[in-house]
Amino acid sequence: MRRRLLITYLSLLGVAVVAFLLPLSVTIASRENQGMFIDRVDDTTRFATVAGTWLRGGRLSTLQSEIAEYDRLYGIGVAVVLPDGVVRIASRAGIDPDAPLLRDEIRAALSGSRAQPAGVIWPWQDRPMVVAEPIGNSGAIDGAVVTVSPTDGLRTSIGQQWAVLAAIGLMLLAVGAALAIPIGRWFARPLNELDEVTHAISRGELTERVHDDVGPPELRRLASSFNIMAARLSALIDRQRGFISYASHQLRTPLASVRLRVENLADAAPPADAAEYRLVVDEVDRLSAIFEAVLTFARADTESAELTDIDAGAIADDRVVAWQAMADAAGVRLTRAGVDTAAARAAAQTLDQVLDVLVHNAIKNGGPGAAVQVVVDRDAGGVRIAVCDDGPGMTEEQMAQAMRPFWRHPDRGQAGAGLGLAIANALVTASGGTLRLRRSAAGGLDAGVWLAGAPARVTEPAE
Repeated sequence: MRRRLLITYLSLLGVAVVAFLLPLSVTIASRENQGMFIDRVDDTTRFATVAGTWLRGGRLSTLQSEIAEYDRLYGIGVAVVLPDGVVRIASRAGIDPDAPLLRDEIRAALSGSRAQPAGVIWPWQDRPMVVAEPIGNSGAIDGAVVTVSPTDGLRTSIGQQWAVLAAIGLMLLAVGAALAIPIGRWFARPLNELDEVTHAISRGELTERVHDDVGPPELRRLASSFNIMAARLSALIDRQRGFISYASHQLRTPLASVRLRVENLADAAPPADAAEYRLVVDEVDRLSAIFEAVLTFARADTESAELTDIDAGAIADDRVVAWQAMADAAGVRLTRAGVDTAAARAAAQTLDQVLDVLVHNAIKNGGPGAAVQVVVDRDAGGVRIAVCDDGPGMTEEQMAQAMRPFWRHPDRGQAGAGLGLAIANALVTASGGTLRLRRSAAGGLDAGVWLAGAPARVTEPAE
C-alpha cells in the first residue's frame, strides 16, 4: 500500500515539475535567442548605414577594414551585397549569398524588408544566426548587409541554464521523495492495520481492533467506525452462540422426555390405534432429527474452524466401510476409487461428516441397482473428494438450489429437514474448501469437495 502511494505521489510530483520547467525552458531559449537577435540587428543596421554612405561616396576601403576587424574580434561574418546579388565586400571568403541559409534573408532585405527572427535555435541545432538589413530606404535600395553569427555561445548558454533547471527539478523530486516517505507511512499505516485486522476477524479472531488515533482524520473516523462494527459483530456472534448453547441444553432434554413418555404409552395404546401411535413416534423422532440438524447447521455457520492435516484417502476408506451395510440393504453397489492417500487441510471431523451426508444422499436417491463411487484425486490445486452415482440426478436449476437450507427435491417425497447439503457446504467452507454439484459421467450426480493440499508425510524406512 505504501509503495503504491509513493509511486502515485512521486509520479504526480514529477508531472508537476515537468509541467513547470518545460515552459520555463522554452521561455529561456526564446529570450536568449531574442537577445542575440537584437544585438545582431543593431550591428547589422549600423553597418548598413555606414555602407550606404560609403557606397554613394565610392570609398569602401575603410568599411572593409572595419568589418574585417569586427569579424576577427567576434567571429561574425559580414558582407555587403549589391542589388544584383553580387557580394561587394566581405569580412572573409566563403560568404555565398545563394547559400540556403542566406538566400531568403538577403532577398527580403534587397526588397526593403527589415530583419525578422527566423525561429528559436535550440541547443541541439548547429546552425548560425543570419541577419540581413537593407542599405538605403524603401524608395532606393542600394544593397544589403548580412551578418552570419555562430551560435555556439548561444546554445551553450541555453544548455547551462537548462542544466540549472534540471538540477532544480531533481532537487524538488528529492525533497518530495524525502517528504513522501513519512507522509506515505502516515497514510498507509492505518490502512495496513485495517487490512490485517480485517483478515484476523475473518479468521475468527473477533477481539482484534484497529488503532483509531493515527493517520488523517478521515482514516481515524473509518477506524473508529470499524471498531464499533467489529464490536457489534462480535456481540451478535456471541449472542447467537449463546442462544445455540441455551437451546441445545433446554430443548434436547424435553424432546428426549417426550420420546420416552411416548414409548411408555406403547402398551396402553389400543391395537386399532397402533398406526397412529407409530406416526406420533416417527414425528417425535423427525422433530429431534430436525432440531439436531438445525443446531449442526448453526454451529457450522458461526464457529471458526482450526485447520489440520488430514488423509482424505483414509477417511474416504473409513466412510465407505461404515456405509457399506446400508448400501447393501438398499441394493446399492458402493465402491472406492482414486488414490489411496491424499494429504489435505481441513477442520477435524469435517470431511467425515461431509462424506456421511453425500454418501447417504447418493444411496437414498440412487435406489436399488444404483452404483455409488467415492473418488479421491490429487492435483496441482489440492485434493478432490467426490461422491458420484448413476441415479436420476438433478437439473441445473435444482443443483443451484440444492445447498440452500431447507431445500428438498420437489419430485421425491422423502423425509428430512433439507439441511444435509447446506450443512456439508457450511462445513467445507469453514475449512477453506469448496463443494460443487454437477452431472456425473454416468448421468447421475457428482458431488465434489475441493480442499487445499498439505505436505505428504514422509515415513522413515525401517532399519
